[in-house]
Amino acid sequence: MDHLRHMAIFKQIVDSGSISAAADKLDLSKSVVSHHLKSLELAVGVQLLHRTTRRQQLTPAGKDFYQRCRELGDISNLAWQQAREAADKLAGPIKISSPHALVGSFIAPAIAELCANNSMIRPHIQVQDRRIDLLGQDIDIAVRVGKLASSNLMQRKVGQFRDVLCASQGFIDQNSALIQANDWLALDYIANSWQGQSLQHSLQIKGSAIRHVSHTTNQNVKLPDELTVHFNANRYADTSSAVLSLAKAGLGVALLPEFMFAKEPSLIELIPSHQCPLNSVYAVHDFGHTPPLLIKKTIDALLESFQFQA
Repeated sequence: MDHLRHMAIFKQIVDSGSISAAADKLDLSKSVVSHHLKSLELAVGVQLLHRTTRRQQLTPAGKDFYQRCRELGDISNLAWQQAREAADKLAGPIKISSPHALVGSFIAPAIAELCANNSMIRPHIQVQDRRIDLLGQDIDIAVRVGKLASSNLMQRKVGQFRDVLCASQGFIDQNSALIQANDWLALDYIANSWQGQSLQHSLQIKGSAIRHVSHTTNQNVKLPDELTVHFNANRYADTSSAVLSLAKAGLGVALLPEFMFAKEPSLIELIPSHQCPLNSVYAVHDFGHTPPLLIKKTIDALLESFQFQA
């Protein structure tokens, strides 16, 4: 790095015509510029400039060295120009990580729409539920449910949704006694692999209602504003779509995103009087406060996709 700095200052001395003029251009003192030149000549072991009080002249070795310095400067300027142009273009590769549950309804449609209008974008959507190392896996944008508690990464909220505790009508009919007794731990539960075995869900009463008609006794029963239910998972799947399939087959209770549940008339809510809290969805990246245009526009597309589906 010292060599590159010496070369840049040497080029400026030659271009400016004197050490004093170069010092003014570089906003350095004359002594600092002179020191760099002396250090450079000492490092290369040859005199590069003949200097008098009135003029300076390149030595034969200095002429060759100056030419290389110019070439290096041109390469450096080109690199800066290309980097700035890339930051302002909707083109090039972009790698996005998404949970299984969100990719089909939100992420893939958003990226498809963006690419339809910008054909030079080359997307790679990586689908996985576990949280990943963005830099370690070369991820440009990670879509995550829930905000990171503490991180140097930039996070922008792009959407929200609720989960729904649900099961097939047949499963609910077969287990009506356990459901009436609120014996949730005795029910079969289909979990996504990342959820673990011991599960707890906190639900809130819908709207301002405080009473609900029991399905079994047909009588009004006072319900709490908040409800916490516990389950032990005994069936697992690696994706939300697989959990959905098992729930439709009557294998147990499942926690599914509302946008998946709404498309399945064979599934009904386990506790229709209460609902899960909203989950916030964030686009996470490591490009600081001024991300490249492609990153910014991709996040804008994700935000629009969630708003359109809401």
